[in-house]
Amino acid sequence: MGEKSEEIEERVRSYLGLNHRLVGIKISEESVDGNHPAVPMTFCRAVRETLGGKELVIGIDDLDCPNAELCLGFREPMFVDIEPRIKTKTRAVCIGALEDADVVLFVLNSEQVMTMSILLGGIKAEFKGEMAICGEAVAKVYNEGEPNVSFLCSGAREFGGFEAHEVVLSLPYALFLELPDKMTKFASLSKGVRGEREKELDDHKRWEEQ
Repeated sequence: MGEKSEEIEERVRSYLGLNHRLVGIKISEESVDGNHPAVPMTFCRAVRETLGGKELVIGIDDLDCPNAELCLGFREPMFVDIEPRIKTKTRAVCIGALEDADVVLFVLNSEQVMTMSILLGGIKAEFKGEMAICGEAVAKVYNEGEPNVSFLCSGAREFGGFEAHEVVLSLPYALFLELPDKMTKFASLSKGVRGEREKELDDHKRWEEQ
């Protein structure tokens, strides 16, 4: 039987040295009961608030960002198409809970992204610096089922509260569930690499002493 999402999260957080939580995103075509924000806010701000373990449910009336409404599928563009965006009709977005999420968000620094890239065998990042979390991190990964890295946008940093060193890695839920195996395999591989490197250094040292 596979590990539960919370157990995987704890292993990942320990592996990467994360102090905050991972954030699950679930797109729903039906209304969902839950903890709605007290006042409308940007989607990136809502994501930021869940890093401490809080869970939120966002409907269109809870959003204070037209771009997020479009990217997340709450409404369709009228004149010019917007991409990436979810094409189905969204009624609610659940933010925070990992179990059965559609997308899992990691708020990381560059070194942690490097580590995740090694685990995943590489990441093809596509970003424009606009509509970052709602579009690049959620809609794109939801639509394509492939991981992505967003270096965020001015809105995420100004209104969402994301810091200059932070970027967001997003994974489809199925790939998130594979992380324990990948971490185990990489730990074994890295030990083997260290062993070979240590042998090379010992050989070089003996050669210098001759």
